[in-house]
Amino acid sequence: MNIDDAERLLNESHDHRVLKRIPPSDAWPLAPAPDAREVRRALFVDVESTGLDHDQDEVIELALVPFEYARETGDIIRVLADESFNAFRQPSFPIPAESTKVHGISDADVAGAEIDPADVERMLAGVHLVVAHNAAFDRPMLEKHWPAFADLNWACSLVDAPWSDEGLASGKLDYLLMRHGWFYDAHRALGDALAGVYLLTQSLPLSGAGVMAAVLERARRPLQAVRAEGAPFEARAALKQRGYRWDAGGDSRAKAWWLLTDDVARELAWLDAEIYDGAQAARVVPVPATRRYSARIWGD
Repeated sequence: MNIDDAERLLNESHDHRVLKRIPPSDAWPLAPAPDAREVRRALFVDVESTGLDHDQDEVIELALVPFEYARETGDIIRVLADESFNAFRQPSFPIPAESTKVHGISDADVAGAEIDPADVERMLAGVHLVVAHNAAFDRPMLEKHWPAFADLNWACSLVDAPWSDEGLASGKLDYLLMRHGWFYDAHRALGDALAGVYLLTQSLPLSGAGVMAAVLERARRPLQAVRAEGAPFEARAALKQRGYRWDAGGDSRAKAWWLLTDDVARELAWLDAEIYDGAQAARVVPVPATRRYSARIWGD
């Protein structure tokens, strides 16, 4: 029995599921190109780092994969894999052993390595959108080392697609691709970035909408951050369950739980009913795509 026959038999079984390796990008079934005026250029970015602390940790590997999409439909029309950028960077301190266990990058791998800001800026030229899977981690890390990332619109394939509404229990990149029938070699920046672009070419399992179209739709919404300042300590579980995140505040900013939303009135009504004892003013902050997921979200 050859591999194709074996795959067909397994797919016909209710007790098995076949996973296939993501094919090379030149074999992806991409959409036909629209009028050139409708084509937009994007970058999918991924980093490996010394750890997860935005203030203390540093990027040690950067991958940038350019691709083109149709402005109106969000269809991916071209993946410029041969123009991808992938490089190491030596941090200012040794890579912790626990981080090396995750991504496999050692001090010897990055010894003497630098990433020229001019190379990064060249990759950003003409880019309309930067996409990351968990942009809330990647964007602050990137802006710390390469400020040119701060001027661009960003979207997040983890947060800006309705995975939960589509019946998917996790937003992890490898899980989402497995649910679509694919696997890849994870935890290195370039492989993760290419896998992220491939995820954008897929369709959502219930609605059938394109993943990139869904990401674009939310990225283009005029979102605002509702800051639940002065919320009682005992309300923290309810706030976390609703999706609020904690901000420890700053020189001119109070500590607060906060949430991005496109329905401020609904959120303020929920806070008044469930969190505060009576009406309580909450701070509302516009968050354009140029600040979304950035450490500069509050404009401080």
